[in-house]
Amino acid sequence: MKIIKTYYLIDYENVGSEGFKGCEKLRETDIIHLFYTDNSRKIDLDIINDHGESKLITHKVPTGNQSADMHLGSYLGYLIGKECTGQDEECKIVVISKDTGFDHIIEFWKTEKNVKISRNEKISGKQAQTRKQVKKQTDKEKDRQVAEQTDQKTEKQLNEQSEKQSAKQSENQNTKKPKQKIIDMKAGTKKLQQELVLVLDKAGMPKEVVNYVSTTVEKNAEDKNRKQQIYRSIISKYGQTKGLNIYNHIKKKI
Repeated sequence: MKIIKTYYLIDYENVGSEGFKGCEKLRETDIIHLFYTDNSRKIDLDIINDHGESKLITHKVPTGNQSADMHLGSYLGYLIGKECTGQDEECKIVVISKDTGFDHIIEFWKTEKNVKISRNEKISGKQAQTRKQVKKQTDKEKDRQVAEQTDQKTEKQLNEQSEKQSAKQSENQNTKKPKQKIIDMKAGTKKLQQELVLVLDKAGMPKEVVNYVSTTVEKNAEDKNRKQQIYRSIISKYGQTKGLNIYNHIKKKI
């Protein structure tokens, strides 16, 4: 049975001590390569003291723009050629970094040498998604959203059609007996006027007030805001005090 060696290449400038999470569980077949510069944060001594049974190798590289990235990428190619090609032992490489720029290099070596290589954000973490995987998920999400929007649009159109049909049917039904409806409304208004005359007469209101209120009620009988319109008309005509007194006598009837 072949021995599987796992190499962890850590971009310390990028992940810091967080990238070492889980290193205490590593075996003797695991090797950690730590890449850092003078700009790197101080290394937690607990990591140095406890990284399981693995071997820890440090690489201090010159300070510069993406210096650790470039040196790690170069060492990755060297490691594949030296340790993962034509050897009796199986080889696995894990790049520990949040930098998605490594994904292109990883895909290249997977295709070129069929190497088992991946990128994680920490030793114990799950494999990080590559840009290609993220794009696939994004495309799937876009397709799902488009499908949902299409369904919603179709449903909205169906609802609108249904509402139009219902409105048309209702309109047809309402126009069948328009004369009867008008007669009924007029009869109701007439009865209301008679009741208001009795109420106002009983309250001792002048005939002029009775006639004005009766006319105002008839004028606003079909208005959905008739109470408000009648109130405003009476207040406008007789003022706040007198108008409110008149309105209070009829408001329960209208």
